Amino acid sequence: MIKALRGSSPVVLITRMFIAAIVVFATYNPTGSSIFHWVTQNDNPTDAWVILGAIVAILANVALLIAAWKALGKIGTIIVVIFFAALVYLSLQEGWVSSGNQASIEWLALILYSAFLGIGLSGAIIWRRATGQVVTDEADDINH
Repeated sequence: MIKALRGSSPVVLITRMFIAAIVVFATYNPTGSSIFHWVTQNDNPTDAWVILGAIVAILANVALLIAAWKALGKIGTIIVVIFFAALVYLSLQEGWVSSGNQASIEWLALILYSAFLGIGLSGAIIWRRATGQVVTDEADDINH
């Protein structure tokens, strides 16, 4: 039991959320300082560094999406999306986010996307804490 809980401190969860946020906000943010803006506003978009930066950003996002999908599954993803939809509705209703302000909608979407990825990265830890069950993957490439 003690071994199952090792490495699941709140610091680990916060670190994973922070990593997801760094990837998301480095890829795109409304301030104009992101890899997306660097690529689209570059004088030479075919420069090797620009292409490499774009590829790394895409791969990092895809890797985090795959990890989130594997950790949450279809039902978990649906639950998180429904919860986030309720948060968006609440934010609009309470005036925390203005529907007429594109930047505020983008910030909210990016925050929720990074939270989704962070939850996905922490999914196994959260599940283990909530249920006491350890999550394992079945490898299809291993012969029995």
